[in-house]
Amino acid sequence: MMKKINNRIRGLWLLLCVLAVCTACEKAEELLYTPPADALCINEVVTSNQLSLLDEVYGSPDWIELYNGSDSSVHLRNYYITDNVEAPQKATQLPDVVLSPGEYYLLYANKKDGANCVAFSLKKTGETLTILNAHMEEGFSLTVPPLIRDVSYARRADGTYGYCDLPTPGEVNTGSITAEPPLSSQLMKQEEVEEAPPRSPDILITEIVSKNKTSLSAVGCEGCTEWVELYNPNDVPVPLTGFTLTDDMTEAEKQNFPEVELAPGAYLIVCCGRKACSAEGHVRIDQGLSSRGEELYLFDANGYTLDHVAFPALSADVAWAKRTGGSWGYCLRPTPGAAPRDEDILQDLSPTAMVDPFHGLHIHEALYRNERSILDEDGDHSDFVELMNAGSEPISLSGWYLSDNPEKMTKWPLPDVAVAPGDFLLVFLSGKDRTEGELHASFSLGAGETLVLYDSVGRCFDTLPIPETEKNVSIGRDDWGNIVFYSHPTPLEENGHPMSTGK
Repeated sequence: MMKKINNRIRGLWLLLCVLAVCTACEKAEELLYTPPADALCINEVVTSNQLSLLDEVYGSPDWIELYNGSDSSVHLRNYYITDNVEAPQKATQLPDVVLSPGEYYLLYANKKDGANCVAFSLKKTGETLTILNAHMEEGFSLTVPPLIRDVSYARRADGTYGYCDLPTPGEVNTGSITAEPPLSSQLMKQEEVEEAPPRSPDILITEIVSKNKTSLSAVGCEGCTEWVELYNPNDVPVPLTGFTLTDDMTEAEKQNFPEVELAPGAYLIVCCGRKACSAEGHVRIDQGLSSRGEELYLFDANGYTLDHVAFPALSADVAWAKRTGGSWGYCLRPTPGAAPRDEDILQDLSPTAMVDPFHGLHIHEALYRNERSILDEDGDHSDFVELMNAGSEPISLSGWYLSDNPEKMTKWPLPDVAVAPGDFLLVFLSGKDRTEGELHASFSLGAGETLVLYDSVGRCFDTLPIPETEKNVSIGRDDWGNIVFYSHPTPLEENGHPMSTGK
């Protein structure tokens, strides 16, 4: 009898061993299983959620939508997700859920302990999300750009991504997916109609100078290095208190405007930066501008987008200005507090082909190593350039520029004077930068540089290369445009007999 019992115990023990081995094999097989690379992807992301998804437990968390685009079911616990592939130990393992082909699964990026919560939050300024397989190898990865409230970064049917102003958590992406970010979400627009505070009347950005030297000058505003001009097109005054001007579309609530009201049809100069400003008709905000170009957003006090402008890299005292039709261009003579003429706003700042200068204003003579020639009013032997009007009509120099750098065409603006036919104009290249009395440019000359004269519509009107010369030898051109040298400079007079060489 005892022998039969022992045999039964031995059989039961063997059965348990077989079952344990089978279970271990199944687990080992599961660990060794590597899902297809395209089995699981991120289908939609919202990094600043308020209305797009509401949860009874977690409120309005930011969310990530997963999608099984394969033909097979996917066991999510074979995957991890992270916002930092450099720290895989911080990755979150996905829950024990089987996702059938074509199904969606929502993750909440709220650092909570729920089954569908992940251990990191989402940055509204953008970041990269990566799905890892069971071996912690990188699989699907998505770089999410900056997003405003309730706008998603969503996957199109062809696998590309764009911005969606009507997110669809847990469902197919049916909204319009665009290459450019929308100014607001459709959910926000619905909220505006139903319960949100009212939107301010339109206020427009009309002019931007990201590198100010002489374009803006007013008592109490001596230190302004960049500025923006706003315009009120309405027939009522508009309070600007609590408005936001920013280069970050996610900072609608920065509210960096002081208490100020803009009258109907009036302009306001917004001095950007940290320097104090007490000039009449100006306000100062803590927001710098990049001379390399960037985007600017204007929000009202309730966070509604009033205007959005992308401006390019700008040279000193060149404005990015708005035409009456709404298009933008370069303005060489900014008009703070007023609208520039459309004809003064250029489409392109690239210099055009040189105009024949010998029938108009041209560089007649230049001296960069002045030792015995003319003295300026300070008693200095300053370098100089002599301009001559070879035409038959007077030429106004309003809007003309001199420069020693072809890439900085607006380096020194000539004063608003006219040069009569046959007359000369002398400009000292001393670096003293003044136009009262004698004309002194803001730069001096050196060998290897090129002196450039630009006209009022941005054309490269004349150039003169400056080679190495002996002291007190000036440089000019003969009647055929050839470079010649003069051993006896003749400022404000006809050039003398040229030398064969300036060496």
